[in-house]
Amino acid sequence: MNRPLQILEKYWGFSSFRPLQEEIITSVLDGRDTVALLPTSGGKSLCFQVPALAMEGICVVVSPLVALMNDQVKNLQERGIKALSITGGISFGELQILLDNATYGNYKFLYLSPERLQQEVVQNAIRQMNINLIAVDEAHCISQWGNDFRPAYKNISIVRELHPLVPIIALTATATPEVLQDTVAQLKLELPAIFKSSFVRKNLSYQVYFENDKLYRIQQLLKNNTGSAIVYVRSRSTAVETSSHLNNLGISSTFYHGGISKNDKDQRLEAWRNNSITTIVATNAFGMGIDHSNVRFVIHTQLPESIESYFQEAGRAGRDGDYASAVVLYNEYDKILIKKQFVDSLPTPKDLKKLYRTLSNYFQVSYGEGEYTQFNFSFTDFCQTYQLNTLLAYNGLNSLDRLGVIELSKEFGRRSKLLFLVSSEVLLSYFEKDIALSVIGKTILRLYSGIFDTPTFINLELIAKKCGQPVEKIIEALKIFERDELLELTLYETDATLTFLVPREDDKVINVIAKEVDGLNRKKADQVTSVLKYIENTEECKSRQLVQYFGETDVMPCGICSVCAAQETTATKTEMKLISEKILQLLEESEMNSREISERLTFTESKIVYVLQLLLDSGKVKTNTKKQFYRNE
Repeated sequence: MNRPLQILEKYWGFSSFRPLQEEIITSVLDGRDTVALLPTSGGKSLCFQVPALAMEGICVVVSPLVALMNDQVKNLQERGIKALSITGGISFGELQILLDNATYGNYKFLYLSPERLQQEVVQNAIRQMNINLIAVDEAHCISQWGNDFRPAYKNISIVRELHPLVPIIALTATATPEVLQDTVAQLKLELPAIFKSSFVRKNLSYQVYFENDKLYRIQQLLKNNTGSAIVYVRSRSTAVETSSHLNNLGISSTFYHGGISKNDKDQRLEAWRNNSITTIVATNAFGMGIDHSNVRFVIHTQLPESIESYFQEAGRAGRDGDYASAVVLYNEYDKILIKKQFVDSLPTPKDLKKLYRTLSNYFQVSYGEGEYTQFNFSFTDFCQTYQLNTLLAYNGLNSLDRLGVIELSKEFGRRSKLLFLVSSEVLLSYFEKDIALSVIGKTILRLYSGIFDTPTFINLELIAKKCGQPVEKIIEALKIFERDELLELTLYETDATLTFLVPREDDKVINVIAKEVDGLNRKKADQVTSVLKYIENTEECKSRQLVQYFGETDVMPCGICSVCAAQETTATKTEMKLISEKILQLLEESEMNSREISERLTFTESKIVYVLQLLLDSGKVKTNTKKQFYRNE
């Protein structure tokens, strides 16, 4: 068995673990069922990846998020670790190949969704595998009280029945005490070791402001920001507009949402990470897997749907340990909007019956059929075809996804895949019949080697650019090649895929989950109420409000949130240290008066003046004849 620290250094390049990681890993290696409750950026994945690599066999990782599974598999593969994932929409033959690879191919990680565990073929394969660890990511999903509850998680204990001596590690970032207790019970963990990190972020100032002119407030917050910032908005159009406004105000910005291509996402993320662009305006499609330490501001311009989601998004600020701010800007309309979006538009069981029946008809799925069939899905076309209320339909699809009826994969910018089935000689002979098709076909051959041997991912936009043709023409040509049996094609023209997870039985399918639907709706209403209480409570420390929501009660006021700043005329020791550090950093750049310093910092002016006086008294700063402060080195 390799030592955990050796594995950490070999594959990740770190010389030490983060708080609690080593204790959690030791617990797993001792064969104990383990619960790891760590905040966002706490390093949860290493808590199962390191011990799995330290032991013989393969680790089964159950995760509800297809994109996250694929991202983790890619990261492991880039480190030379054999890992694979099984998601929806693959044929039975492909599934069998993947399972055989996991069983006999010396793989270390098998990622799959909880719905996949329902399949007998998957269970039979897992029974034959040398499983060393069962990791349940986003474990709060197993609790009906948890954020993003998924009933399919209740069947994860099947793996324990198949391998009763293998330890289970449950990982989550956002579990209330009620959810934690229910999670342990539902997973049937045996005397688990529970490791719970504090939710307190001492360097993070939580700020909430009633603001009608949000753009002006954002400008004031960001105009002197030398680090990175994230501005969260609700819609794609708002992301584009806000980014444009910020650029016009001299704040370098770009937008990020689910509708842009993967190439654009990668380019914008890299520009933001290297600080050539300081601010990224994004929908909540941005954040998963993003680990950028120099984020000084996370600003929400509209109210988040839950404390859980807000805490995760806000937690992306200040990961380097330096002072950072998480700001919520809201007005009266936002309070109306959050209820309209997340409470008033919740689908009832009756709504879901209609939606499910419509969805089945849209894809022409026959009664008793459709299980694990996948379709390209255009949400806009679907709603327009049946004149559906888009908000109700969207929430309904998410409910069906969460409750295990469908799997909705919003993988924007996905690459199509093809394999030529005939020889190059036959293909070139075919091209002689049509010049337009010949140009497209030969361009593909020049761009992609090995396309006669293995299915190859292609970039439609790149092919179109090289040909000087629109993407629509490329797609049309590929369909002709497929019709003439020249190639095998997996074509993605739409912005999502939808997989039916159960055979079509209309009302019966929804009747089975009706109770869970009502429970989910009550939970969502409670979450919205908690958000409104958070923004309206101006008497209690914002940090305390948040950590108390997650059951951490014995917490002192932070001293740096918007409530603490308004209540105190002098600074706490923690805040004095932060303010003095920031002032001294500013004075390294140039001499400044108190007004200039106040404009550059986010603390209240009275506190800045108070700390400046302390610095003067201690001799760390002095003033010149222009009443400017400078460092006394």
